[in-house]
Amino acid sequence: MANQDMESRVKNELAGQKPSEVTELILDNCRSTTMVGITEEYVELEVLSVINVGLTTLQGFPSLPKLRSLELSDNKISGEFDCLKNCPNLVSLKLCNNKITDFASLETLKELTKLASLDLLECPIANEENYRENVLKSLSQLVYLDGIDREGNAEPDSDEDYEFDEDEGEVESGASGEEDGEEEEGDEDDEEDEEEEEEEEE
Repeated sequence: MANQDMESRVKNELAGQKPSEVTELILDNCRSTTMVGITEEYVELEVLSVINVGLTTLQGFPSLPKLRSLELSDNKISGEFDCLKNCPNLVSLKLCNNKITDFASLETLKELTKLASLDLLECPIANEENYRENVLKSLSQLVYLDGIDREGNAEPDSDEDYEFDEDEGEVESGASGEEDGEEEEGDEDDEEDEEEEEEEEE
């Protein structure tokens, strides 16, 4: 499907589904300089890949409230990331091999508070002095930059690590439940003692 225009590619990828039912959309290697064919109807979309399409701008990027992963590598994008503010649940953003040259163009990404992973490899900005230090300082919410965390560890292949807090919460709930059970047993013992004392008095 290489060289197919983006709007036609989107229709092909739907394969009979309604836009509101789609959770993943892969549009790699089609052709467009702007985002077309994707609308706010894609309310369930979680993964969007638009690699090597020829994009020069993100103007017109739709509001995608459930989008978690956005792949925009190998395009000609230089900025205008304010368009992504309508994707509040974005966790992973890959912008490898684009035309991003300065730190100022990344400023609006601060508003994506759940953004944990950002890739800028092969962008001109990655050659700047103190590049890594400056990006991580500016975007304090980031866990991974170019696949490496702040301690030098590699990024996992999935986002399961971001759900550990929820698991710990479940464990804590279980522990408190056991304590509650012990308290209830203690209350029952107290009631039995009181009944025995009343019988003796009679």
